[in-house]
Amino acid sequence: MSWRDILNVQNVEKGFFVSSNSYGIPDINADEFEVKELIPYRVDSNRNGTAHFFLDDYRFERCWKNADSQIEELKKYDGVLSPDFSMYTNYPEAFQIWQVYRNRWCAAYWQSKGIKVIPTISWSNESSYKYCFLGVPKGSTVAIGTVGILNNNIAKTLFMQGFKEMLKQLEPKRILSYGNRLTELDGYTNIQWFEPFMNKFKKKGR
Repeated sequence: MSWRDILNVQNVEKGFFVSSNSYGIPDINADEFEVKELIPYRVDSNRNGTAHFFLDDYRFERCWKNADSQIEELKKYDGVLSPDFSMYTNYPEAFQIWQVYRNRWCAAYWQSKGIKVIPTISWSNESSYKYCFLGVPKGSTVAIGTVGILNNNIAKTLFMQGFKEMLKQLEPKRILSYGNRLTELDGYTNIQWFEPFMNKFKKKGR
């Protein structure tokens, strides 16, 4: 692989976006649009909704590695969430920062191509709070995922701690939540819940 190929894989040749933070994590615009349904990216043939990336990372890694190849597919949706690159507590901090960078870079790049994007926000533990909310406008709409934390007390505790920090730093006017409902969030009136795709699939007896 040539040095040019390596730079292309990391999207260096596509350029960098404006950033107001020391990490260089891109600042994205506040897109607002109606979200009727959250659809797993390229899993459901239906495109009448907003694409989400609450999936295994390998299923959407191409959106980063081959960014231009996915643009026309992304334009078929009403809008998209930014890709949910995994943030795990056992990941080195440098890698977690990289995951946040890729999330925001994809969002900024897609917006530059005329695609409406709502940022997906994720975190690991308290140490990630200094960078995991960067690049997102205050008072805008954000998306979060609760898949896999319902029956894990440690994960639930970390989620709730990060959720409260997100409210403090971003003051979102609307929160799109994909996954199982948490009773801990019942008192928040600005949350719009979306049931996991597989739950709907099972209910239909498929």
